Amino acid sequence: MSKRGVTMIELLAAVVIFALTVSLAATVISLIENASDRIRLNTQANSQGLFLDNEIKDAFIKFGPTTYASCGTNCVTLEKEFIYEYDPILDEIVLTTYAPALTHEISISNGEILVNSVPIVIDYFTIGAGTQLEIIETSSQAYFLMTFELVAANGKIFTFTTSYSFAVLAIPA
Repeated sequence: MSKRGVTMIELLAAVVIFALTVSLAATVISLIENASDRIRLNTQANSQGLFLDNEIKDAFIKFGPTTYASCGTNCVTLEKEFIYEYDPILDEIVLTTYAPALTHEISISNGEILVNSVPIVIDYFTIGAGTQLEIIETSSQAYFLMTFELVAANGKIFTFTTSYSFAVLAIPA
């Protein structure tokens, strides 16, 4: 006897197999999307952390401090009292002093990192409460350390540290 068609059991088996295949595919797609979101968030955090690190170090390098003063909690005023520079008229390097000293302030206030009272703008994150800066001084060196937290919209915290050291120098006689 020949069959002409599909029995109910065969049809149900085919539907179950199709449903399992779709379910597994949806699970795999969901896992891939979640992994992609985590990778994107980590990449954005690393990018913003590197950006902040570069902005802080650029502030130091361009300014070239010779000393510093504390201006309160999470605040430091960098000072440049002198610089050696080339004088093309004399064709030699001369000492230029600044009175009063040139200043450059770096601070953390109201969830912002400020350089000379101008906030460093970051995207996708807010600055966390654990962000802090400190200066450690040895006999002739000052070490600037800033630990900053980037807080994502989902609450995940990314912590970065930047540092810079410079020689603490008195105005040469």
